[in-house]
Amino acid sequence: MTRDDAAHSPASSPLDEACQRAMNLQIAGRLELAAQMYREILQSEPRHATGSYCFGMLKVQLQEPLEGLPYLMAALEASPAVPDYWLGILEALLAAGRTEEARETLALARERGLAGTATEEFATRLELKLSHGSAASAPCTSPPPCGIPAPAPTDTSSWARIERRRASRIARRQEAALLALLKAGQFAQAEARARALTERFPDRGMGFKTLGALLWARGCRKEGVVALESATVLLPGDAEAHSNLGKTLNELERYEEAELSLKRALQIDPAFSAAYLNLADMYQAQGRYAEAEATLRSGIALRTHAAVDLPENLCHSSLLFLLSHNPALDGDSLFAEHCRIGALLESQLRSSWPRHSNVADEDRALRVGLVSGDFCNHAVANFIEPVLSRLGRCAGLELHGYYNNPAEDSVTERLRGYMQHWNLVSALPDPQMARRIMDDRIDILLDLSGHTSMNRLRVFARKPAPIQISWIGYPGTTGLRAMDYYLADRHFLPPGEFDRHFTEKLVYLPTGAPFQPHPAAPPIAPLPALDKGHLTLGSFNRIGKLNSATIALWSQLLRALPDARMLIGGIPPEPHQSDRLIERFAAQGVAAERLRLEPRGGMDAYLGLHHEVDICLDTTPYSGGTTTYHAYWMGVPTLTLAGPTPASRQGAAIMGQVGLDGFIATSAADLIDKGRYWAGHLAALAQVRAELRDRWLHSPIRGPEVIAASIERAFRHMWIRWCRRLPAESFEVASPGPAN
Repeated sequence: MTRDDAAHSPASSPLDEACQRAMNLQIAGRLELAAQMYREILQSEPRHATGSYCFGMLKVQLQEPLEGLPYLMAALEASPAVPDYWLGILEALLAAGRTEEARETLALARERGLAGTATEEFATRLELKLSHGSAASAPCTSPPPCGIPAPAPTDTSSWARIERRRASRIARRQEAALLALLKAGQFAQAEARARALTERFPDRGMGFKTLGALLWARGCRKEGVVALESATVLLPGDAEAHSNLGKTLNELERYEEAELSLKRALQIDPAFSAAYLNLADMYQAQGRYAEAEATLRSGIALRTHAAVDLPENLCHSSLLFLLSHNPALDGDSLFAEHCRIGALLESQLRSSWPRHSNVADEDRALRVGLVSGDFCNHAVANFIEPVLSRLGRCAGLELHGYYNNPAEDSVTERLRGYMQHWNLVSALPDPQMARRIMDDRIDILLDLSGHTSMNRLRVFARKPAPIQISWIGYPGTTGLRAMDYYLADRHFLPPGEFDRHFTEKLVYLPTGAPFQPHPAAPPIAPLPALDKGHLTLGSFNRIGKLNSATIALWSQLLRALPDARMLIGGIPPEPHQSDRLIERFAAQGVAAERLRLEPRGGMDAYLGLHHEVDICLDTTPYSGGTTTYHAYWMGVPTLTLAGPTPASRQGAAIMGQVGLDGFIATSAADLIDKGRYWAGHLAALAQVRAELRDRWLHSPIRGPEVIAASIERAFRHMWIRWCRRLPAESFEVASPGPAN
């Protein structure tokens, strides 16, 4: 977040943006609030030239020029080439009646190159003062060089009151128009209107609050924080503004600040349940599962017992996602929780499920709808795009995208191009979205989110399509009876072992979704253990997955391999996060010098760290997916523990698909034994490393054509059963042929 704070740094600098907002407040006559913001800027960066200058000129406005002089001189010292800073000092001296000093300073400034119309106008006013022999001048009433007006009159004339009321009416009309744009889902226009509001009415918080939320939704997290911080200053009693700020700070891994903002929201309004959801997400991101679960359950209880506006399905989904990380919960118990929440989401809707009138022609082209909030630069896109690009060319399919996210980027543009129809649905209420799907006469509706953020399971609960399927987004059941099928493969969910953990019927594809490696990934490096003489274990999973069970398992392996070291990447920027992790390993008997903690970086740095890792260790019970694929492409196999829940089997599915069963453990003891084996067979490990990309290129993972063809065949089988009024059934799709 930190950028150069020099006087003329880029407009995107957070301190400069804060200074601009303070100047707008100053222009609007909100001098006390402007002064407060200037003080905060200078506390953060005492040598911030623009802040020093503006605060000094504010003092001149307040008829306190001598108090402003030190700030103006600090600005000049920081940036002596800025003409306004010289002129500011001159104005302060003149306002203070120190005319001789002003004349001497003007001469010095001219020697340093100060010139121009503003300089000559000041010189004229100074000479008039000197010619009248004034010992003490009244404060300057002309606009200072930065455009800040002279102090407003303190009288309360009827004209001033009328003007204030007129401005307030205009602001309220503009805010009403902004709300109408939001309700209509016109987010680009709403963002432009919100930005205009912040510029025209900088003393009103709604513009900043809305702009911040829209910027966050569009993926502009840092800009969103700046706007939301202004909103909380202008709207100190607005719980939603504080909650939105906390949510954005959490996204930026500024956890301490996020926690303060979210707790402040709940202090303002203990019934504001969205803040419970955001606070629980913040706890979960840090692996503070007990606090996260307690917070979520408080929010759910609040929704149950009070008439409040809670995103009910998201709160329940967050609880299920959280429980999937709980090592104390077995598969049957986790399934029971999914069924319980599935019933909550759809029980009142089942009686109104429509009788679908789709034409029951077994051979016609099928309308397939895909629902996701991740049709953008997101991990899901790495899996769905290779298949989607081929499904979009299938003559027997007509693809309809339902995008549940206002954020769009280049990935969104590509994915949109694979579909015949595209719908933005994030602003649509559930009943309206379900109606649109029915009006589009969708035959097969595909959920790509499950119980993750931005899901629309409440829409699926209304059964808007005759066939509904869940795939990719979530490693587990939706718990909905309205969902007919779940797409899997034999490595992920061995047939017969997990059927009882799904309300959906399991459909086995030849393999799971393909993965697109990073196009600029560096080549595989030699096995580092051959040079170092010991194993370097690694993990690049999010910090929230490093629960007590995972730390204990990894520590057990590190104790069994006393020469081994461990590299853990993706550490959040807050220093105490590293300290806390080191303490947790120390409690398990692993010394700090055996650990190397690396902060989150860009993709190049992230992939490059794999050159220093021999084997990655998987998390438990929520195993890795995207990180395991990236490690594989970089030549690093992942040692994984295949557990009793679907979420615990993602690593096993990836390793199994490429024949690396030697890295799939069935118990903690088995994992330790396998770790010992590879530590004692470095030559074999080096051979595995060298062959991984070749294995990939010749495996089904690299065959999106095969997967797309299999999915099309699966769709047709499901459709034929529906046309014949047969219930959904589990089945397996045979591979149509080798990958090209």
